Amino acid sequence: MLFTPKSRAARRCSARRVLYPVARPGGYGRAMADLARKRNEELARILHQLGWSPERLAREVNSGLPAQLAISSTAPYKWRDRGMVPRSPHDQTVCEVLGRAVGIAVTYEQLWGRMGSGRGAKMLSPRLLTDPWTADTAQTALREAGADSTPVRLTDLFRGAELEQAARHWASPPPEVTGGEGALRIAAAHLADLRTSHDSKQRLERAYGGGLILSPAKAELALAGKLLELGSYGEQLGRQLYGVAGRLARLVGWASYDMGHDAAAQRAFVAALRAAHVCGDPRLGVSVVGCLAVQATYNSAGRGLDPVAMLSTALRAADEVLAPAERALQLGRIARAHGRKGEQISAEAVAELAFNALEEAAGEDRGQERADLQGMVGEGYLFLGDHERARRLLSSATAALAPERARTKALLLVRLADSYRRTGEHEGAAETADQARMLAAGMQSGRVAAALREFDAAVKAG
Repeated sequence: MLFTPKSRAARRCSARRVLYPVARPGGYGRAMADLARKRNEELARILHQLGWSPERLAREVNSGLPAQLAISSTAPYKWRDRGMVPRSPHDQTVCEVLGRAVGIAVTYEQLWGRMGSGRGAKMLSPRLLTDPWTADTAQTALREAGADSTPVRLTDLFRGAELEQAARHWASPPPEVTGGEGALRIAAAHLADLRTSHDSKQRLERAYGGGLILSPAKAELALAGKLLELGSYGEQLGRQLYGVAGRLARLVGWASYDMGHDAAAQRAFVAALRAAHVCGDPRLGVSVVGCLAVQATYNSAGRGLDPVAMLSTALRAADEVLAPAERALQLGRIARAHGRKGEQISAEAVAELAFNALEEAAGEDRGQERADLQGMVGEGYLFLGDHERARRLLSSATAALAPERARTKALLLVRLADSYRRTGEHEGAAETADQARMLAAGMQSGRVAAALREFDAAVKAG
């Protein structure tokens, strides 16, 4: 038999074909270390505790991801029984899905750290809250919040006391702006372009959900971070650039929250707080604290965080600079949080303050702000079980919200349908839920999808 000698390069190619099989689609292909049959006992334990099958885990993971990132129903079997580690973003998504279901954070290290792959998404600084509040650390936080490697590997949610401490920092005197000696000359026109891009993405997010704009918003934030790192700018222009970057980080955080990525959302919000501190904009700081308060009101992401206390402190710190409509928005969030805590008298008193503040807002039409406020206060009354007032406010809000606010309208319709369900008005509940489904068709919002699933489950159970 004749053998044709191979070149050294050909032998290497042949060896690679033998030793390194091609990764399969679905986000779970790994190197040889991952192919060893090593049962993931921690994943198996959590699934057993929840009574979930691997197929159920696959459905829950897919519900919070765009269709193009969907995994197969068999992928979780490989994670559980063969010790394979999913690729980003599936690794982080599994942690957050299980964390929400169990009620406490499920960390990356807890779930995948013992599998021996030694890879994964980028780990953010565990000192994100405690590092000095300087321009340099703000720049680092912004860069990490906009990195393609997120969702983060460090998935443990911040504790309430830690977030409250961070929420107080933004109101302290701004630090010196360092840097600005790079080769890229930054002009005011560049900031205007970034603001326009932010505003357009925010409008899309409000209409179609955070999943649609999360990736491009991260890319825009990464661009702003590069300008801070490599740009040439003076102090005034530098502070303005930090302000634009902070608004982009807030948008990234809100879109992450809308998709159910709570840990990543918190880290983006903290980056936005750091940027607000550097740029010296208390209005931006209060707005970011308000986002954190909303997140803590609706799920366990606060880990002991009191949204009422934190947001009330922020309002007092910035009371002199907030416009009446801005104050009304944050007061509405506080009223809703009081309702969540079962504090009816406080919820009613703060709601009255919110509507009075909105009446002070002069100038342009405030119909959308009023609808927003009615929706928040209506949700607060729904928490309190006051269905009459809740329905009146929720109905007014959903009737007044413009098509550009479709995501909020869909959520409020689900809340309204749930009120009908709770009082036994099944026909009204079904009709209202159908309106929400029609509005949410194609919408990339994990919150809307989760609210509809919870409503359907309650109808089926009841």
